[in-house]
Amino acid sequence: METVLTLISSFPTVVYTIPLAICLVFWLFSLFGVFDFLDVDIDSEAGLAGLLATFGLAGVPITLSLSLLFLFAWSLSLFSTAWLLPWLPAGLVYNAAGAAALVISLIFSVYLTGKITRPLSRLFVTHEARSNRSLVAKYCEITSLTVNEQFGQAKVEDGGAGLIISIRAAAPNDFKKGDHALIYEYDPDKNLYFISKQD
Repeated sequence: METVLTLISSFPTVVYTIPLAICLVFWLFSLFGVFDFLDVDIDSEAGLAGLLATFGLAGVPITLSLSLLFLFAWSLSLFSTAWLLPWLPAGLVYNAAGAAALVISLIFSVYLTGKITRPLSRLFVTHEARSNRSLVAKYCEITSLTVNEQFGQAKVEDGGAGLIISIRAAAPNDFKKGDHALIYEYDPDKNLYFISKQD
């Protein structure tokens, strides 16, 4: 146990031990509901988020990316501290090799993290639901025989089977089945759409 503590607290591994410990504390608090790791993502183009996105780590929560990044960097650095650096003499050579191991570990960890986060990004896609009001200013195809102030139905293309909506229009009018009309207003209380002639 003492050997492990010595390794993780010695240069260069200690540089990654500290941020990894912070990540572990964060996940521990998340487990008890103090934080929500899904609240933060790296879609932003500014600051740290933009930097991570530059290296292909976009599309997943920033907490997940950083945790994987530090875990890989810490593991690679620990390997070099335990198996490679002890062969070198103490002093300038050892410190230079430790600094090189620090940088190389980070480079490889960025690559490994990117390999994992790219397929995972599909799990964190946010699908925005279409709102009723979003149909305003779109065109519809009338499916009922007539349209008046009490009755009317139409179909709106949505890229799939289409949406059937209830429509209304001032009477008298010459709307008939198969006509196309413009939706210009939505009544959320009655869930009705008001249409006018297509320009």
